[in-house]
Amino acid sequence: MVFSLNYLNTFFKNKKLNAKEVEVALNELGIEVEGIEEFSDVKGLLFAKVLEVFQNPNSDRLDVVKVETKQGVFQIQTNNRILKPGDLTICFPVGSSKGEQVFGEVTLKGEISQGMMGALAEIGYNWELLEDQNQLLVLPNDFATIEDDPMVKLGLDDIMIETSVTANRNDANSYYVLAKELASFYDLEFTFDIKKVQDTFVSNLIVNSNDAEELTFLEVKGNTENSFAEKLLLAKHGISSKFSWAVNLTNLTLINFGVPTHVYDRNKIGSKIEASYYTGKITVLGGKEVEVNDVLAIKDENKVISLASVMGLEDTKADLATNDFAFEIGIFSSKDIRHGAKEIKLNSNASNQGSRKISKELAHLAMLFVRSYCSNLELSQIINPIIIEPKHKIAWDEKKLTQYSNITNHQIFDEAKQKLTKLGFEFSDDYVLVPNYRYDIQIFEDIIEEIFRFYSYANFPALPVKNTPLKTQKRDMFKKILAHSGFSEARTFSLVSNEKNFLNPFNFDQSIALLTFVSKEREEIRNSIITSLAEVVEYNQKRKMENINLFEKGMINNNHMVFGFASTTKTFDELKQDIVNFTKQTNLSFVPLTNNPHIHPNCSARIEKDGKMVGWIGKIHPKYDQTNAFYAEILKDVVLKDSNFEKFVSIDNTPLKSIDLTFELSYDELISSYIDEIKQTANIFEVKQLDDYKKADTHNVTIRVYADDENIQKLIAKYN
Repeated sequence: MVFSLNYLNTFFKNKKLNAKEVEVALNELGIEVEGIEEFSDVKGLLFAKVLEVFQNPNSDRLDVVKVETKQGVFQIQTNNRILKPGDLTICFPVGSSKGEQVFGEVTLKGEISQGMMGALAEIGYNWELLEDQNQLLVLPNDFATIEDDPMVKLGLDDIMIETSVTANRNDANSYYVLAKELASFYDLEFTFDIKKVQDTFVSNLIVNSNDAEELTFLEVKGNTENSFAEKLLLAKHGISSKFSWAVNLTNLTLINFGVPTHVYDRNKIGSKIEASYYTGKITVLGGKEVEVNDVLAIKDENKVISLASVMGLEDTKADLATNDFAFEIGIFSSKDIRHGAKEIKLNSNASNQGSRKISKELAHLAMLFVRSYCSNLELSQIINPIIIEPKHKIAWDEKKLTQYSNITNHQIFDEAKQKLTKLGFEFSDDYVLVPNYRYDIQIFEDIIEEIFRFYSYANFPALPVKNTPLKTQKRDMFKKILAHSGFSEARTFSLVSNEKNFLNPFNFDQSIALLTFVSKEREEIRNSIITSLAEVVEYNQKRKMENINLFEKGMINNNHMVFGFASTTKTFDELKQDIVNFTKQTNLSFVPLTNNPHIHPNCSARIEKDGKMVGWIGKIHPKYDQTNAFYAEILKDVVLKDSNFEKFVSIDNTPLKSIDLTFELSYDELISSYIDEIKQTANIFEVKQLDDYKKADTHNVTIRVYADDENIQKLIAKYN
C-alpha cells in the first residue's frame, strides 16, 4: 500500500515525522518500505486571484489574465478560456519550475506572459480522478488566500511511502494501524477523533449475517460534502472522487481502517438483508452484465444488491441524486471474496483488501468512523452490530523468552512492553492480553516477536555463528546396486484387503487387521511384500509391458522390513545369483519349498541362513497368480550394511585347483547337506554338479569343487 506522509502526520499530536524516520521505524517493525518518492516535482507555485480577463487583440484563442499573488500582480496568457475576475487559481510565476522546466517571461502575439497558469495535471495529480475535463484549476474562494503556500495547501510537498506487509498483517494496510505503530515506536501522542453520535431515528432494516461472519448496516438520511483535501487524498491513492460523498466516504474508510465498506441507495433495496450464495446474471457498477456461479452476495428479500466485498450493482448504487443511504460493513470468508472477484474478472480495492483477514475490532471502528463522519445528518442505530470479543489471553513464559533472546535480565524489555501497551496489549506476571485486531498473535512465540520488534533487533549483540560440522551419513547403496542389476524401484501400499492377503511365506501366526480403515482394499497389513509386487506386475502386463524387473523395500506384518523382487526376464538361477550378490552372503542355503499351498512347489525354495528361514524365491502357485513371474523376498536384517562390506582383499594370483567328489544319496536326501559340510571344512570358490547317476534305491551325485591348493588339501584329507 502507498501512504501519504502528510496524512500520516495528522495522526500525531506533538511531532511531525520525516520520511527517513518513518522508513527506519517501519523497517524495524517488520513492515518493509519498498519505495519513497516526492509526490510532485513542482517548485515556486503561487495562489493567484484573478483581477482582469480580456482577449489578446492579436489572437482569438488566447486570453490575457491579470492575477494578484503574494509576489505582486502578473500578466499571464492562457488558451484555456474559463477564468473570470474573482476566481482563485494557481500559477507558475517567472522563476518557478516543474521538473527541469523553468518558467520565464515571453511575448505571445504582442502581449507579455509572465509564467503559466496551472492545472491539476501539471502539479502532479491525475485530473481524471478529480474533474471531468483537464482544465485550469479553479478553487473555492474560501479554500485559501493568496498569502498561503499552495505546496502545503494542495499537498504538493507530500512524500509517498510504499510499504509491503506479510500476509498475516493485513491490518497494517491502513493509516489507523500504521500510525498507531509509529506513534508507539517514537512515543508520540496518537490522535484520531471519532465522535460519539446519538441515533436520530430507528431503522426498519432486518439484517441476518447468514453465510457471512459479520454483516452490519447503518442508515443515513441527508447529504453532506467531502472536503477538497479529502478528494486530493483519495486521488493520491488512485481513487476517483467524482461520485456521491457517500461513495467517497466508503473509500476514505477503506484507506483509514483497511475495511471494505459499501453504500446503497436505501430506496433501491428492501428491508430484509442477508448474505448468501447466488448463481445467475447481475449488472455490476458501470452497466456490465456478468453471469456468476456460487458467489457470496448481499441480498434483500427480492434480489441481489451487491457482491460481498467485491462490487456494487448498478440497480442499487448510491449516486448524486440519492438522499437516503444504507452503509454496509461485513466480514466474509477470504476464499469467497477471491472467488467473487474471479467470477466477474475484476479486482477492486475492496476485494483486494477483503480477500484477506479483516478483524472485528477494525470493522467495528470503521462503522463508528462512518457514523462520526455523518454526525450532522440523520442517523439510525447500527443494525446487527459487531460484538467485540474479550482480548485473547496468552500465558507468560519466562523460559521461552530467555531461550529466544539469550538474555536472562528481562527488565531490558520493559520499554518495549510499555510501547506495546499503547497498542492495546496488557502485560501481567502470568499472562498477556492481546488486542482484538491482532488476529495473527496466537502463541507466546508471537508475543516474543512483538517484544523484539519494539526492542529492536539492532539491540541484540552480534554473535559469531558456531560452525558445527555436519554429521554426514553414508549413502544408501542398496538402490544403486539393484539398479545395476537391472531392477527398477516400485512403491506400493503396505495395506491390502483380507481377500488378497493370502500369501504368508514366513508363516506369521496371525494377520494384523486395522480397527478402522478407509476402504476394504486397505484393511490389513500384508504378510508378504510379493502380494503388492504381483499386483504391479499384473498391472503392467495388462498394458503390454513384458520385460519387468522390480524391487521394493517395505514393511510386512508386525513391522518386519523386507526386500522384495519380481522378474519376468530372469531365470530362477539368475534371480538367485542377484540375491547372493545383493546380500553379500555366501552362506545362504536354498532349500526346496514344497509345503506352502500358495507357492509353486516345483520351482520355489526357502532361503535359509544358519538353519533359519530368512526369505524365499520362486513363483506363486498358478491357482492364485497369472503373471508367471519369479519372485523373491528376503528379510532386511540379512542384508549387510555398507559399513560391513569387505573393502579390499589381497589378490591370490595362483591358479585354482579342483577336486571331484561323488556321494551316494538316497532319494529322500539332498546334495545341499554335503555342500554345507564342504563349506564348513574349507573356504571354497565354487561348486558345480557334474553328474547324477540313478540306481534302484540310491543315486550317485558327482560334484566338482574349486578352491586354492591349501583348501583342496583339506578336502582331500577329509574325503579321500
